[in-house]
Amino acid sequence: MRTPLVIAAALFLVVLPAPGHTDSAGGHVTSELPPHDASDPKAPAVDRSNLLASERFWPLQVALLAPWTPTGRTTPLRPEFPGVLIRVEPSGAALIDFGRDGRHEVPIERTDLLERANRVRRGELDKLGPNLLFSIGPRLLDSAAETPQPFEYSAAAKHRAFLLVFADPDGEPFEGLAASLAPLRERAGALTIVFPLGRHPDAEVRQELRRIGWKVPFLYDHLSDAYAGTLLPEGTSPPAVLLVTGEGRLLFESAWRAGVAERLARALDQALEQMLGGAQEDGSSAGSSDTDSMIPLSSRTRSFHGESSGRVGAYDIPTKSARAGRGRRRLPSGLSRTGPS
Repeated sequence: MRTPLVIAAALFLVVLPAPGHTDSAGGHVTSELPPHDASDPKAPAVDRSNLLASERFWPLQVALLAPWTPTGRTTPLRPEFPGVLIRVEPSGAALIDFGRDGRHEVPIERTDLLERANRVRRGELDKLGPNLLFSIGPRLLDSAAETPQPFEYSAAAKHRAFLLVFADPDGEPFEGLAASLAPLRERAGALTIVFPLGRHPDAEVRQELRRIGWKVPFLYDHLSDAYAGTLLPEGTSPPAVLLVTGEGRLLFESAWRAGVAERLARALDQALEQMLGGAQEDGSSAGSSDTDSMIPLSSRTRSFHGESSGRVGAYDIPTKSARAGRGRRRLPSGLSRTGPS
C-alpha cells in the first residue's frame, strides 16, 4: 500500500506569486488566469445519472452531510471540515481528500457534491478553472522554450485531454517511453505533461527532455513525487501514464509495459472523438468499438482499473460569483507559486 504523503500545504491549491515574481527556473510568472465561466443554468440538473458527463460542474470542495466513518478509522470525519474533490470515480464514488484525515472514496449520497455541482451550474458557486488544470497548470515549465520559463496556463487550457507521464528521467525506460509516447503529441486537443520522479533540478529535467527531442511541459520536480502519490491509482507503480480530462476525470491508466502505448493511443483517439465530436446519451463514443481502451463515461459502469491512493490538502475556493464584468482573474498575491515554504 502506498505510504501516505503528508503535505502540509495544499498541493491542489494553486497560488501564484505577486506580479513581477521570477520563478526558480528564471522565467517571469504572471499572477493572472484567463476567465472561466462554468455556469450553464439551461443545462440539465446534475444528478447521479449524469454526474460524470457533467464534470464541468464538479466543485473544487465537497463536504459531508453528516459524520461518516471510513473503513479503517475509529473516529468519524465531520461535515464542518470539507475536503478536496479529486475526481468522481467510474463507480460513482467521490474520491475526496480531507487533508490530515486522509483520502477516501465516499458514497455520493453522503456528500453535498450534487448540491454544489448544481450551484456551479446555476452560477451561484464560482470556479476559477477546470479542477485538475487549475491545480497543475500554473506549476508547469516549458522544455520547448529556448530559455527556462513557465509553460503558459493559457496554452495548457486550450487542450481537452491531458496525458500525465510519471517517470524518473534517469530511469532506464525513460528514453524508450518518450520515443513511444512522442507521436501522441500530434493529436490535436491533447497535451503531454511529464511528472519527473526522483530528485532532479528542474534545469536538468529540461535539458534531458530537450536532449531526447521530447519537448513537452513538465511539473516542478520537487512537486512531482507528491502528485504521483496523489494521482496514481493504488497498485500502479511508476513509470506510469494517466489520461485525464481538465477536470481530472480518469480516461485511462496503466503502469508502463509492453503494449501500453498502443492501448493508450486508442483510448486517446476515442476520448478526443467523444470530446470534440460529442458523446452519445449513454456516455459512449460514436463509431468506436474498442470497449477496453477508455474508462467508460457512464457512472453506471462499475469496471475500473484500480483504486486510488495518495494525499492532497483541503483548500478554500470562492463562493461568490463574479462573472459580471469579469476580466482576467487575479489570485492572491504574495504567495509562492510552488506552495508555502
